[in-house]
Amino acid sequence: MGKKAGYGRMKGKGKGVPPRICPLTLLPREIWKRIAARVASASIQDLFNMQATCKVFLDAARSSAVYKVASMAELPVVFGYALEDRPEDGFLYRSARAGNPAAIFRVGIREFCWMGRHVAGVGTLLEATDAGDVQARYMCAMLLLTPGVGDEADAGRAVEMYANVLAAGKIELCRDFFEQLFANPLIGVHPSYPGKPVVCRSSVCPTHGTMGAANDSSSVSCVHCLAEFEVLHFFSLFTFR
Repeated sequence: MGKKAGYGRMKGKGKGVPPRICPLTLLPREIWKRIAARVASASIQDLFNMQATCKVFLDAARSSAVYKVASMAELPVVFGYALEDRPEDGFLYRSARAGNPAAIFRVGIREFCWMGRHVAGVGTLLEATDAGDVQARYMCAMLLLTPGVGDEADAGRAVEMYANVLAAGKIELCRDFFEQLFANPLIGVHPSYPGKPVVCRSSVCPTHGTMGAANDSSSVSCVHCLAEFEVLHFFSLFTFR
């Protein structure tokens, strides 16, 4: 008689029980990548938890497609450079290299602050804008409309960015985000309230010149004027060098 049946043991002469296979490993890797992307887009903490508990999931979660769509909401915006050997920073930079708009924005904020909060340090923020990040689009619009910065082409691009954010209904969201962001003492912001009238740059603007007080934009229809008004609001949160 053969040995007692069991894992890898003989049940009868010449017969063996094959090793057990986890059903999850039978799923194609592409399916696992889609699952990982869905989890990452909702919560990277859930992604990390699944990586820690499932070896099959661990490999799929390292795909660039997953990094590209991962939510950055649980990663705080850091104002200085950090080392990529820290898990959260490593994840951030891998996501940015994969083309994740929110990750590129967070890297751009670090570079902007590292360069003394100077408008010359907006290169990566512009990359985040091109990638579709709405907060980067708002911030770059405000920076490029800063008096004395850029040329008419930059101003035109900035108004276009602002109009995009306005059309998406994200102005208040961006205002709230940057108000909280710039309230952090680590960024060294000193509020400034210029409160000056704004001169519209559009040749077809019905105001034909100087607008009224910066706190009264309720009757303004010109998107150029609204963008200039928004710059003054932005200045009330941030002081540029």
